[in-house]
Amino acid sequence: MAHIEQWIDFASLEIDVNLARWLYPRLGYGVLRKLILPSLKRALGALNTYLASNTYLVGHSVTLADIVMGCNLFYGFSKIMTNNFTSEFPHVERYFWTIVNQPNFKKVLGEVKQAESVPPVLSAKKPAQAKESAKSKEPAKPKVEAKKEQPKKDAPKKVEENLQEEEAPKPKAKNPLDLLPPSKMILDDWKRLYSNTKTNFHEVAIKGFWDMYDPEGYSLWFCDYKYNDENTVSFVTLNKVGGFLQRMDLCRKYAFGTEIPPFVLEECYDMELYEWKKADISDEAQKELVNAMIEDQEPFEGEALLDAKCFK
Repeated sequence: MAHIEQWIDFASLEIDVNLARWLYPRLGYGVLRKLILPSLKRALGALNTYLASNTYLVGHSVTLADIVMGCNLFYGFSKIMTNNFTSEFPHVERYFWTIVNQPNFKKVLGEVKQAESVPPVLSAKKPAQAKESAKSKEPAKPKVEAKKEQPKKDAPKKVEENLQEEEAPKPKAKNPLDLLPPSKMILDDWKRLYSNTKTNFHEVAIKGFWDMYDPEGYSLWFCDYKYNDENTVSFVTLNKVGGFLQRMDLCRKYAFGTEIPPFVLEECYDMELYEWKKADISDEAQKELVNAMIEDQEPFEGEALLDAKCFK
């Protein structure tokens, strides 16, 4: 319980406060202070270090600490923290998408999308000036035309320009897979066939997969967790698999189901915990294993399935 309280305080005093000081001036409230980003990055860095070896903040499942932290991070990710900013904190990214994709979170938050740009700073809202209660009885004085020296605004402008430069998004590096020639296999066509086939799955979906499959444009891979002796608690194992799939979201454009080339997963920090082996589809036994995975065939390799997850 003490650890939960500790993380709630951290989420409120380090994450939420700094996010609010960065976001609110962009909504027209308050003044943007230049030292906010270093403070926020320091807090996210500490959280990132902790999450490098922890799926959740306390224990092996969602607690009140994760609910508070997830809600605080939600406003940052959805309103102001772009992918260029959060990519410095990969474990925080993994944690956030793990939390907001929990069923109970999705019921409240719906489909969460990350901010694509940093909103501009707005002027702070000022109350309207009070009207004069009565007109002055003094005689009107003649107007004297004179040029008044305008106040210097260079200093505040430079501060704002520096902030904009600091927050300017870096150009995204192109994925090398985008430079490859297009494949005749259209993944979306296969996804629709897979999702919409309710009967005769083997005859329709499995056959359709091999009819569409382009071995020159795609490859199939098996991955096995290296430390299966650790997988003794069912919900911990399921959380581990679910988190791994969420961290692979960058592969969604290029991969489906078990067909995930390892070099796409460079940003998935736990990829090295898996043994990767390229499938040889000329081997009928390996081809049948691919079929069994796509079909969630049970028993699988002689064992009952605990669960089957499909990445699409």
